[in-house]
Amino acid sequence: MSLINQMLKDLEKRRSRDLETSSTLSQNITWESRPNKKTFNWLSLSIIFTLAALLSVIGYLLWERTSQNTMISSAEKKTVVTNQKVKVKKVVVKKQPVRKKVKEEIIIKNNSEEVVDVDDSVDVEDLDNAPPLKLKKTHRPLNSKQLAEIAYKKGYRFLQQGRMHQGKESLRNALSLYIPHIKAREMLAGIYIKSGRYIDAAELLSEGVKVVPEYPLFAQLYARVLLEQSNPQLAIKILEQGSARMKVEPDYYALLAATYQRVKNHKKAVDIYLRLVKVRPAVGVWWLGLGISLEKSGKNQEAVEAYQRAQKTGSLKAGLAKFTNNRVSALQEIGFPEK
Repeated sequence: MSLINQMLKDLEKRRSRDLETSSTLSQNITWESRPNKKTFNWLSLSIIFTLAALLSVIGYLLWERTSQNTMISSAEKKTVVTNQKVKVKKVVVKKQPVRKKVKEEIIIKNNSEEVVDVDDSVDVEDLDNAPPLKLKKTHRPLNSKQLAEIAYKKGYRFLQQGRMHQGKESLRNALSLYIPHIKAREMLAGIYIKSGRYIDAAELLSEGVKVVPEYPLFAQLYARVLLEQSNPQLAIKILEQGSARMKVEPDYYALLAATYQRVKNHKKAVDIYLRLVKVRPAVGVWWLGLGISLEKSGKNQEAVEAYQRAQKTGSLKAGLAKFTNNRVSALQEIGFPEK
C-alpha cells in the first residue's frame, strides 16, 4: 500500500515538471496560422486516364480476336461440309457495244437540201469519253425532178382551193422543170379536155406519149382527143402502137374496138369485143358494141343474141337500153334468112 502511494506521488511530481516545461516552451514558441489551400492532384488524374486507355485497348484486342475466331470456325464448318474441289468455270461475257443508227436527215429549205452527214453508227460506250459530236451541214441544191414535184403539189393545192389560174400555172411550171412528170401532165390534160381546149390537150398528150411511152393513159386520152377532132385513123395508130409495146387494161382495148367501128373496120372490132366479153361478161356496153359490129357485118341473128345479152346485164343506161331494145325489135321484124 505504501509502495503504491509512493508511486503515485512520484508520478504527480513528474507530471508537474512536464507541465512546467511545456508552459515554458509555449511561451517561447510563436504559432502562425495558414489558410487551407486545396491542390490539384495531376498524378492521380493521369493514372486514371492511363488505366482507362489500357482497358480500351485490351477490350478492342479481345473483340478482334473473338471475331477472327468466329470467322475461322465458320470457314472450318464450310470446309467440313464439302471436301470436294469445286471447279468454277469463269465465263467471260463480251459486252457488245450498243450501236445507235443515225440516219441522214434531209431538210428542204429554199429549194435546196440541207444534208446532215454523221457517222453511220455510234458506240454508246464511248459517248461518255467522246468529245461533243459535231454535225457537218452541207447544202445540196434540189434537182429538177424534186422541184417539179414541189410545183405539182402547189398546183394541186391551188386547184383544190378553186384557184384555177394559179393551179394551171404551177402545173405548167412543173412540166417545164421536169418533162416526164406524169401526174402534172395528166392533171393539166384533164383540165384542157374538160374545158374543150382540145388543141392544147392534144399537144400536151402527144408530147406525153413520146416522153413516157410506157404510160398507157396518155395514149388513151390522146386517142379520145383525136376522136373529138375527127381524126380516128391517127387515134387507131396511137392505140395500136401502145398495145404492141405495153400491157394494157381491157378498157384500152374497148376504146380501140370502138375506134375500129368509127372507121367501119367491124371485123377487127368484133375480134376485140369477143375477147372482152369473155373476160368481163357483165359489161353491157361491150355486148352492145359487139351487136353493132355484128349487125354491120350482116350477122343479124348473132347481133340479136349480143343485144339480148346486153339487156340481161342490166348495166346499160337508159338511152343505150332504149337503143338496144329498138335494134332487137327491128332485127326480129326483118327476120333471118335461112342458112
